[in-house]
Amino acid sequence: MAERILIVQLNDLRDILHALPAVAALRRSRPDDHLVWAVDGNYVDLLRGQPWLDRVIGWHRRSPRGLFRFVRELRSERCGIAVDFQGELRSGLAARLSKARRRVGYLPSLEMAHVFYNERRPLESLNLHAVERNLALVEHLGVPPTPPLARPYLDGKPPSEDPASPIFPALRPQERDIAAVNAWCDQRRFDPRREQLVLLNPACNRPSHRWPAARFTQLAKRLLSLGGVRVALVAPAHAATLCEEVARPLGDAIGRADGRFNMLALSELLSRARVVVSADSGLLHLAVASGAVVVGLYGSSDAVRSGPYSASAAVITAKAACSPCYSKNCPLQADPPHCMDELGVDRVFAAVLSRLGQQAGAARRSA
Repeated sequence: MAERILIVQLNDLRDILHALPAVAALRRSRPDDHLVWAVDGNYVDLLRGQPWLDRVIGWHRRSPRGLFRFVRELRSERCGIAVDFQGELRSGLAARLSKARRRVGYLPSLEMAHVFYNERRPLESLNLHAVERNLALVEHLGVPPTPPLARPYLDGKPPSEDPASPIFPALRPQERDIAAVNAWCDQRRFDPRREQLVLLNPACNRPSHRWPAARFTQLAKRLLSLGGVRVALVAPAHAATLCEEVARPLGDAIGRADGRFNMLALSELLSRARVVVSADSGLLHLAVASGAVVVGLYGSSDAVRSGPYSASAAVITAKAACSPCYSKNCPLQADPPHCMDELGVDRVFAAVLSRLGQQAGAARRSA
């Protein structure tokens, strides 16, 4: 008999994206079930209208009656099962308030969220990628096990030439999203038949993850010296000052897509890039979910747990003794953090170059 299943992953773009493969596996295994996702209101537009999901319920926390409306909508769905991927107090409470008869989550959990579950799956190790932890959680509902994705960068091997990440369900932009990206490309006179687009994201919510702005400028300058390569910045609107710092020395040579698009339109733009360069951030993982080839910059975070979940990704890691530390801010109060400062432009440029299919001679000429 078909079930109504509530998916609880309220916030953090990276965590929402890392839940997508588990939701896709749930849909494949239980095609007749009704899948509802409870999410923070800021992310409703990313999930609404996706063919692998039946409904999205947003918690608009800044609204005076936001919690009341959220709970009312949760209960109106009459879900029999709630799966809490987030494992925090708010998400566990949301599962409980839904009145689902089966409430599934990991034990142990953050902030004692597991007190709201009546079916607890032991969390055997944190030394797994978040995607794999989420996939293991839905096995509790009878979803067949999904083999871990081979990530060559963990073993120091070259990336796969296939950029596809079939484990992620396709993010379907609306017509208006595609039109917005087309207009941006037309304005920049970008011709994908003759040029390769490289997108750079200098922004991260965690200061300890940020690569220095000057390094992004140097990288962009070297890429722009290559024939047939266009470079643009992508980042959230709040990173406008940082993007301006990167772009100022380059003038009109570098495109600006930062703060221009909603998430689905940004996904569409990312899917058109030949390479996306970013530190560990929600935008990096949005690029992976969109099917883009990424070059990830990792210092304070651990690529085993939160690296790009893609066989085609390249990851540049630090060798600093203090890395990884998982801290939001550098514990040594270094600015920039030693682990990110150690990532030289040469290494990143070489990784991007290899994904562009450029010859070594082109790299020497642009140095």
